[in-house]
Amino acid sequence: MIARLRHITVRQWMILALSNLLLVAALGMLMRLKMLLPLPAINQKFLLHAHSHFAFSGWVSHALMVLMAAVIANRKSHENLSLKYQVFLVANLLASYGMLVGFFFQGYGPFSIFTSSVSVVISYGFAVLSWRDMTKADRKSSGYRWFRAALVFLVLSSIGTFFLAYLMASNNTDSRLQLASVYFYLHFQYNGWFFFACMGLIQHWLIQKKVTLTHTRMVYWLFAWTCPVTYLLSILWWDMPGWLYAIAVAAVVGQGTAWIAWIRAWAIKLPLFRHHIPMVSKWLFLGVVTAATIKFTLQGLSVIPSLSQLSYGFRPIVIGYLHLVLLVIISLFIIAYAYLNRSLTSNRPAFVSTFILVAGIVLNELLLMAQGIAGLTYVYIKHIPLLLAFAAAIILIGLTGLLWSQRSE
Repeated sequence: MIARLRHITVRQWMILALSNLLLVAALGMLMRLKMLLPLPAINQKFLLHAHSHFAFSGWVSHALMVLMAAVIANRKSHENLSLKYQVFLVANLLASYGMLVGFFFQGYGPFSIFTSSVSVVISYGFAVLSWRDMTKADRKSSGYRWFRAALVFLVLSSIGTFFLAYLMASNNTDSRLQLASVYFYLHFQYNGWFFFACMGLIQHWLIQKKVTLTHTRMVYWLFAWTCPVTYLLSILWWDMPGWLYAIAVAAVVGQGTAWIAWIRAWAIKLPLFRHHIPMVSKWLFLGVVTAATIKFTLQGLSVIPSLSQLSYGFRPIVIGYLHLVLLVIISLFIIAYAYLNRSLTSNRPAFVSTFILVAGIVLNELLLMAQGIAGLTYVYIKHIPLLLAFAAAIILIGLTGLLWSQRSE
């Protein structure tokens, strides 16, 4: 077992991550079908928990751990990681599959809670190992500061999970506390661990290409210091003093400024390195940047308390926003970066399959947005559940084709 484990390459780990994304998409498709067909054997709430937990741990966290470990250990896509990282990756996958099975069959039951706790402990171990190796490395990379912040926010996000578990164990039914706990976890996963890890990866790639962007240190510190503060945007419906609200607004302005500065720096230096980027990655990165700009714009609008209460209290809008970040920004970034570092091979079938995948994701987002607006305006749109199932099927087809395109490489 150990001998086999030593020979798994970075590319093979990423193919496995993509297989996990296919499984996430299949669960999403099943959720859409459950809204159209009886399927009495399937508990929709259990299915939702299995879908979301596995998406976070089995897909995004696994992929980011692989890519970060490859950077820290200076490994190419065809090379294998050191055994210590391989062990953590296997452990994380076992815990992820355990959560998938546990939540699917029992929801928040003993087994699913146990595997969730194990997953958190594994993330702590990975954070300690990565931090230590970055400290020992002779190579200096500005991408490391993004990685360190990502690891801090990864650990910090677990507070929300543990506090929610405490509320459930103590039979505390305060819905505001439960919602605040869930949003705490989501915020520091999405806007902390996921975002900072992605920024660290692209920053490291730029350094490899000997490209230095202006204002990178300022951009980093603005995002790092404002990330904890912008959690307040998730709980503006909770009465807070005016001075705290003012700090939240200032944080939003800071992040908007940082994002604009980073985009402008990219636009100035783009001619220096665009020939190094595969065509499929160029289009994917363009989509990611566009979606991230929309995300920061929506974040700016959310400082209006009435809009915040309306959006965070309306489920379709919350789901649409979460999918915007997880699917359009984070997932497409990971796939684009995998093409960039050759963990995924760029060929014609891969390009076509990626186009199908993106089409399904965009259709899914447009339908969720339409559903949210329709709900707010009390307008009924026919066949939305059927159309969402159709979008899920397109995503599933795209991912299946993408995996198939990598079979002989």
